Amino acid sequence: MKITILGSGTLVPDLARNSAGVLLESDGVRSLIDFGYGNVHQLLRLGITYHDIDRIYFTHHHPDHMCDLIYFLFSTRYPQDPRRRSLEIVAGPGFKAYFDKLMDAFNNWLVPKTYPLEILEQDEETRQYGDLQVTTKKVAHIEISRGFRFTDPNGKTMAISGDTDYSPGMVELGKNADLMILECSMPDDMKIIKHLTPTLCGQMARESGCQTLCLTHFYPPCDMADVLQTCQRQFSGKIILAQDLTVIDL
Repeated sequence: MKITILGSGTLVPDLARNSAGVLLESDGVRSLIDFGYGNVHQLLRLGITYHDIDRIYFTHHHPDHMCDLIYFLFSTRYPQDPRRRSLEIVAGPGFKAYFDKLMDAFNNWLVPKTYPLEILEQDEETRQYGDLQVTTKKVAHIEISRGFRFTDPNGKTMAISGDTDYSPGMVELGKNADLMILECSMPDDMKIIKHLTPTLCGQMARESGCQTLCLTHFYPPCDMADVLQTCQRQFSGKIILAQDLTVIDL
């Protein structure tokens, strides 16, 4: 399992940090977890085009986590080189209705003509997608928000929160995981509702017993704060502060 952080930022435009997105590669299959703005170009930097993504998972549908889906779907219709491979999109209950409205809003210019696209809604459950076992649980952000846990055939596990506040469900997803990716939006003294801080991230990582913690989704104040030291007060394991295109091999 290979994980690449495509975007370590937020809704704030930033030349160093694109919006949220993670590329997960396992056994030749490429999956995205969230697809915020800037992620299409990040994929191109890795030599990956709209032909090469097999599946997209969404933690929720806020723009900084999904707006490059619009760019992606429109590009797959390029007449000289249309996408042919099927595509699956996995998200929480309610995403299908949202997706249909999105298609209508763009007057069906995003609807695929040359390949099948399937929307799969997954609640708090475990399903198999190819070689990956995928478990989802509710997290504390918006109603549709789901955290994910991915397990490959070798037993390697990665859990990812999307946006959340402290969440017992996310702690459960991260239980003994090889890697836990948590949003870390603001320093402790600038806590905002429905988002995490370094102390809360460290607490959740400690309670989960994960091996490595990766912090991402940094608003600009986090780049001026000692996020690492604060988090280390709660969690003694390995901590990675994500940058765009950070790569983690499991």
